[in-house]
Amino acid sequence: MKLRTHYVFSLGVISLVLAFLSNNFFLSFFIAAYSSILGNSLIDRLGHRELLTGRGYIPVRSPLTHTYPRSVLWGLLPTIPLIFLIHYMYGYYALIEVLVSGVIVGPTHMFLDMFTEAGVYVKKRGRWRRFALAHYKYDNPVVNGLAIFAGFLLLLIAYYITNSYYYF
Repeated sequence: MKLRTHYVFSLGVISLVLAFLSNNFFLSFFIAAYSSILGNSLIDRLGHRELLTGRGYIPVRSPLTHTYPRSVLWGLLPTIPLIFLIHYMYGYYALIEVLVSGVIVGPTHMFLDMFTEAGVYVKKRGRWRRFALAHYKYDNPVVNGLAIFAGFLLLLIAYYITNSYYYF
């Protein structure tokens, strides 16, 4: 998937999860946006390289970042500075939100990458094997658009959950 697709989908998923932890949508949105952008960028920058083939450049993933357990660690890494900032500003109030957003961003990235040709890595009999649910190209506009739409829909649901007292 394209990086912007990862941004929007992760933002929607994280915002929806954080909507159940806090009633402050805008703080949750800021935390979700921060962890989504930095976490997905870190996973893509460290784990992707492009290989020149006869058909052009193709993205090649690395098991360094594209496994589920390691993606959790790479997702938590960029939230460390935010943990100190949020603790300084809000105390322990929003600390759990930052930790939850850091834990979620990596697996959402892996979930979307399972629908691409390269998939994600799983360890099987001591060797890294790629696993994919579907084999769409990473720049397929229909699949990217569907994931962006799903992320936006999840973001709207999170907004209405946290602000539901205005509408009833």
